[in-house]
Amino acid sequence: MNKIVLSVHGLVDYALRSGDIDTRVFNIDTMTKGSQIHAYYQAKQNKRYLAEQYLSYTFIYDVYEVVLQGRVDGIIVNDNEIIIEEIKTTNSDIDVFFNAHEAWHLGQAKCYALMYALDHDLHEIDVQLTYISQIDDRKIIKRYTFTIEELTRDVHSYFAIYFSFYEKVESYINARNKDLKSLAFPFQKVRPSQKEMMDEVEAGLLNYEKRYFNAPTGSGKTMATLYPSLKRMGERNGVKIFYLTAKGSGKIQAENALRIINQRARVKSINLSAKEKMCLNDKIACNPDECPFARNYYGKLKHAILDIYMNYDEYTPSLILEIAKKHELCPFEFQLDLSLFCDVIIADYNYLFDPFVYLRRYFDQKQGEYIVLVDEAHNLGRRVNDNYSKRLDFSAFYSFRKTLKGELHKEVRRLINRIVKVLEEYSVDIIAPLQTINEFPAKLLGYLEKFLIVGSDYMQKMGKDVSDEFRDFFFDVNKFIKIHSLINNDFVQYVEIDEDKKFFPRFYIKCLNPETFINSAIKGIDHVIFFSATLAPENYYKTILGIENDIIHITNPFKKDQLLIMTDATVSLYYKDREKTLDAVVKRILKATAIKTGNYLVYTPSFAYLELLYNKLEAYDGFDLEVQKERMSDFEKEAYLEGFTFAPTKTKIGLAVLGGSFSEGVDLVSDRLSGIFILGVGYPPPSFEKELEKEYFDKILNDGVSYAYVYPALNKILQTMGRVIRTEQDHGFILLMDRRYNFSPYREHLASYNGVLKRVSSAEEIEQILTNFLLN
Repeated sequence: MNKIVLSVHGLVDYALRSGDIDTRVFNIDTMTKGSQIHAYYQAKQNKRYLAEQYLSYTFIYDVYEVVLQGRVDGIIVNDNEIIIEEIKTTNSDIDVFFNAHEAWHLGQAKCYALMYALDHDLHEIDVQLTYISQIDDRKIIKRYTFTIEELTRDVHSYFAIYFSFYEKVESYINARNKDLKSLAFPFQKVRPSQKEMMDEVEAGLLNYEKRYFNAPTGSGKTMATLYPSLKRMGERNGVKIFYLTAKGSGKIQAENALRIINQRARVKSINLSAKEKMCLNDKIACNPDECPFARNYYGKLKHAILDIYMNYDEYTPSLILEIAKKHELCPFEFQLDLSLFCDVIIADYNYLFDPFVYLRRYFDQKQGEYIVLVDEAHNLGRRVNDNYSKRLDFSAFYSFRKTLKGELHKEVRRLINRIVKVLEEYSVDIIAPLQTINEFPAKLLGYLEKFLIVGSDYMQKMGKDVSDEFRDFFFDVNKFIKIHSLINNDFVQYVEIDEDKKFFPRFYIKCLNPETFINSAIKGIDHVIFFSATLAPENYYKTILGIENDIIHITNPFKKDQLLIMTDATVSLYYKDREKTLDAVVKRILKATAIKTGNYLVYTPSFAYLELLYNKLEAYDGFDLEVQKERMSDFEKEAYLEGFTFAPTKTKIGLAVLGGSFSEGVDLVSDRLSGIFILGVGYPPPSFEKELEKEYFDKILNDGVSYAYVYPALNKILQTMGRVIRTEQDHGFILLMDRRYNFSPYREHLASYNGVLKRVSSAEEIEQILTNFLLN
């Protein structure tokens, strides 16, 4: 017999679910309220009521031994009578909701009823569906009685639907595991650093340890993490790999590594994309009134999954869009449902670390063994801070409030007016323009919570006629209240208002330390591997990521003499000195780039300085200039980098901002990049939020300046330095200019960097040292 562990939801959703996607009905707020109503309802029941009971039963179906499991909402025990209860809540019309979803919900209850009846030797059992309105607490209670024969027939019919597809899945998995068990490393040569890292990854997987790697550029990190993870997948049942990264370049690297693997072993992978990139509608409005691809999505889903699963193994965004169009369903949701049948899920950090878009189907109820690979982990802390920070702006009222006229809008208009009154009263005591607050105003919070109920009902009644501004504000409130419920000592709240107090105040929740949320997200995961070329400064990342063990440092794969690092601390790039030292900076750039025809990148401290530098360099001949703009599309970024060609016949100087789009994820190998200039230390300008961050770290670590300003700036420098040496054949130089390179911690980190370190003090000295390095 083939043993399979299957959740009740997984079985019934595949076999019975139909209907529309509708985020007005199914969203974070309704889920949260639903959970609260569930708990409240269950707590009110008597001692004979068993809430949230875990049930499991092993069925024999055809050639399968099926371990069916799940958690039933309630079991009512009355003498000789047993009732299995499923509780559902909704913010929509409760009668319409019941009629649309009765068969689906009843299917779940039937599974639990059969499992309980078989386990307790019952011949008959009752089932109760309890529907509770989130709007007015009205209930619909439907009672059913089934014999064991009826339940067996129905549950086996669900098995028939599920296994008609799963047979194909199982056939693929058996072939995949056979391939993976015999899979050799896909390159003829294994770099020593790569072997070192693979051994450490394997040990981490074997011992169920979370591991953190500082692995230099060129270590082969992507394959060093994926290969041992796939080998484990071939040896054990139920393994799923999540490759998480912050940038598109990281996704491309993972896709390329898997294509190499796929030449030797068949693996199904998916690259998940953001909703904005996958939407086929003219606007993002996930409901059947405004989007044809949301209508009867679940009724069309099975056919689309079967189509793509049987014909392809690599599920790219373009392929998903193509199949979604063919079956007329939402590509964004389709990719999420399809991921259930994939071995490797390539995705943004948000799919694990964002409270709004994380993959609930995996991380709320874990099934199987998960391996999470976190690429470019130095970016994770900043991203999680952003995910748990929200702004609530009431300026949308100016556009949609005046349109709420007439009886149809009466209830929502009355509530908006009450909110406006509270805002006006609250504004009186605000000290403009920015002011921290100890707590969000309680009266306003109460109105906003009510707005989510009234607003949801209003949007459903209005359908496609609801304004975009109203809808956007509704979801902003939804997210803000969710984050507000998570506030702890690692947060600060503040309010902003214009000088003349003519406009509504804006409210901010700022997360200052992501450690709690990172550790909470990975707590129940079997294996987590964090890796980056720059998990430095180490004490900074130990604090931000909550690292208890040592960071594992992988040996640099390149020779020290491949990279020349020059520091010029005679040129000040302090803000007050930048215009005065501009000519000295230009002279050094011109001297260094004149020695050899090549491609060079100059990283500036800001766009304002970039413009000053551009205006100076533009006056000189003998080279072409490539300039980063403040806003660039993906196409424009690609075009910028394509200008750095192999075997250049004319020197190219690219101007970019330190810490911007071209500071990391740029892979210009060989003579596509001969050297870089880093102007300044990437020190962020003081701001209200940065000062709040400084105060927080002063309070908990007595080192606010380092954690708010210095360490993030130093990491930007180290990331940018990694652009130069990418392969074993590369040679290049880095010239860093600023007085601060004479001082701690910059000096110490540069001294330990894998390169030949030289201190310089003039353009002529730079020219002499570089001539020897580049031409000899």
